[in-house]
Amino acid sequence: MKQTAVEWLKNTLYAYLDKEDKEYTDHLFTKAKQIEKEQNGNTWDAAIKAHENRSGVISRSICDFDEYYNETYGDKK
Repeated sequence: MKQTAVEWLKNTLYAYLDKEDKEYTDHLFTKAKQIEKEQNGNTWDAAIKAHENRSGVISRSICDFDEYYNETYGDKK
């Protein structure tokens, strides 16, 4: 099964944490997953709107997504 970025980070960090630290940080990962889900939903909605605005032309919609992502989350490579 695929992992989200938050799940990957949690699994990676948990390899270095003891049981007490894991329990303490669980609520942070729960919140991060909620934020990630909301961001994915917003991105999905924006992609659908962009695709509709571009009359269903995929290549133009992909460019719109890149612009949306960079404006929303920054181009942090």
